[in-house]
Amino acid sequence: MTDDTKMVVTARKRLSDIDTDTLKEMWSAEGRTEWAEEALRLELIERGANTHQLDAVAARRAEIAANAPPEVRGTLWNYGVVGRLLTFASAILWLLVAQSLHASSAWVITGIVAIIGVYVYVLTSRTISHRRHAIAGAASFAMYWQLGEAWLILLIAVISACFIYAG
Repeated sequence: MTDDTKMVVTARKRLSDIDTDTLKEMWSAEGRTEWAEEALRLELIERGANTHQLDAVAARRAEIAANAPPEVRGTLWNYGVVGRLLTFASAILWLLVAQSLHASSAWVITGIVAIIGVYVYVLTSRTISHRRHAIAGAASFAMYWQLGEAWLILLIAVISACFIYAG
């Protein structure tokens, strides 16, 4: 028995505990090794899945992935929290570099507004991509709260820039 065959048998044992609907969802996703693909296919066929339907779904995996909703947790954590921290770190780094180069305050604030503006654009795009899909109430509230805060920070930066340019 080859290593791949052993892995298929082991995977089949694990897959036997999972309900059929979940297995069908797994089948529509990409990113498996050949032996895992074979194990999942065999398990679905044993449960009565049509091989032609499985092949049709496999052929459309890229399309399915493109239409899948973005991960809410990824938006809240990666774009919301981590993105905000990286944005502020970038703004501080820009401030330090600009000061070391003796740049004018107008250049400093323009750079900071640009950094924050790019972050707000990316976060807004990601949040808008969720509009086509249902999201739990708390997650939706948190996502739009983060977006509102980001826009408020950008607004404060723009108003600060106006005061600096005027003064």
